[in-house]
Amino acid sequence: MKIDFVTPRYGPVGGAENAVSALAKRVAEIPGWEVRLHATCATSSSSWVNDESPGESHFGSLTVSRYLVDSGRTDTWAALDHRIQSGTSSVDAVTQDDFFFHQGPVSKDLANAVQDSDADLVFFAPYLFWPTMAVAPLVADRAVIVPAAHDEPFLKLSRVGELLQQSRGLVYGSRAEQRLLQRTHPVGHLPSTVLGWGIEPPSDGAPEILAELGLSNRPYVICVGRIEHAKGTLGLVDFWRTLRSRSGTDHRLVLVGSPSIEIESDEDVIIAREIDDEAKWSLLRSADFLINPSALESFSLVLFEAWAAGIPVLVNAYCETTRSHVNEAQGGLWYHNYPEFELAVQRLTDDEATRNRLAANGQMFAERAYGWDRIVRRFTEFCDHVA
Repeated sequence: MKIDFVTPRYGPVGGAENAVSALAKRVAEIPGWEVRLHATCATSSSSWVNDESPGESHFGSLTVSRYLVDSGRTDTWAALDHRIQSGTSSVDAVTQDDFFFHQGPVSKDLANAVQDSDADLVFFAPYLFWPTMAVAPLVADRAVIVPAAHDEPFLKLSRVGELLQQSRGLVYGSRAEQRLLQRTHPVGHLPSTVLGWGIEPPSDGAPEILAELGLSNRPYVICVGRIEHAKGTLGLVDFWRTLRSRSGTDHRLVLVGSPSIEIESDEDVIIAREIDDEAKWSLLRSADFLINPSALESFSLVLFEAWAAGIPVLVNAYCETTRSHVNEAQGGLWYHNYPEFELAVQRLTDDEATRNRLAANGQMFAERAYGWDRIVRRFTEFCDHVA
């Protein structure tokens, strides 16, 4: 079988793009399967600047084709984003199309290549960006959407509903995401699978990062991912600083990622910017636990990275996806508000036996439910069914 994947960018960047790239590599190794991934030359979702060279590259059996971005995130985008965030029911189709165009990344070369492909199926991920919203309808008879969606205003747009309903099928990261999509748009009749995502095997790490950040002899907890308001980072920092003032805990909070908002490193919070994958794994392994404060997740790979690194997790209870993972795994705790946050942090920082038990539970759950053999088998069976 011949299948294509289309993502805005390629590599260990972004949750959906990272997960789809890892899946594509493994499916490409199956005899008789030909896999190509189409992406732009951009790596930053805030600018979509061409950082990579266009052309074809090979990663094992996977072929990756990169195309130049014609236009990225424009100055017009902010006003359109505000308009949609203010209420989706009155946003006309032309305004929606303008929003996705200015959201970017726009690449006519990518669109032409996907249209010219003779792939049996073309998988687009995630739903929110121009390569999915504009290009998938051009090959609707072969297009399968990987929404990577969470409960946000953009998901309710009529153009998104049209995209999903016209597709050949849908691939979900979790049952919670499937329920969300089926509540939002009439897509229950479409072929679909709850696939989930796997993680790359943990690397040996780069232990020198601990000394560089002054953490060699200091306990800490970790948050990995986009450092921005939409992901709950500001709320987490406020909670953490309140906790430090009330309890006097010796633990620091380490935020791993590139901030899009102003947060300064201090005695309470340490920002680890632009670190590589090996350094990330070292920081995960040495942390007491991971916190994911986001209420907007379709799967949350970082939970599974934490469990693979041998630590439990603490999540925002208002995110149905992460709460469901933690509940099913018995691999951590969750909080609705500051009092619950404080109690959970105290439990996880003070009780090593509980931390170890929850971490072991999470690791077993991840291996059982989202091991790569299971994921690849579910995916290929779904492809056979849809094609």
